[in-house]
Formats: sequence, structure tokens, C-alpha cells
Amino acid sequence: MAKEPADATLRMLRDIRATQKEHSDLLRTQTDTLEFLRKQIQDWQETTSSAVGFAVHANVRHDTVEKRLEDLTKRVERLEKQK
Repeated sequence: MAKEPADATLRMLRDIRATQKEHSDLLRTQTDTLEFLRKQIQDWQETTSSAVGFAVHANVRHDTVEKRLEDLTKRVERLEKQK
């Protein structure tokens, strides 16, 4: 009879170890997945930032050219009126 409780304890400890190993493996897999997703999100953010940067730069450039064209048009109109 004295041997039975020890065997039961050892069986429970083996079950606990097996469960801990399963949890460790699952956690490792989830950590790898999260790291992969974090890298993808970071790459996407960099790509988006670059694209937005180019779009904003093009928009500012367009506005600058439009403003200069408007100024030149007004200047030509003033010169034509003086003649």
C-alpha cells in the first residue's frame, strides 16, 4: 500500500511535465508567429510611410507649381494691361 501513493504522485508529476512541455511548445510557436506578424506590420508601416511621403511630396510640389503659375499669369495680365 505504501507504494501506491508514490506511484500516483509520480504519475501526476509526469502528467504535469507533459502538459508543461505542450504549453512550452505552444508558447514557442505563438512567439514565433507574433514575431513574424510584428515584422510584417513593421515592413508594411515603412512601405506605407514611404508611399504617403511620396504622395505628400508630389502634392506639395504640385501646389508650388500651381502657385507659381498663378503668380506668373497675374504678372503677365498686369503687363498686358500696361501696354
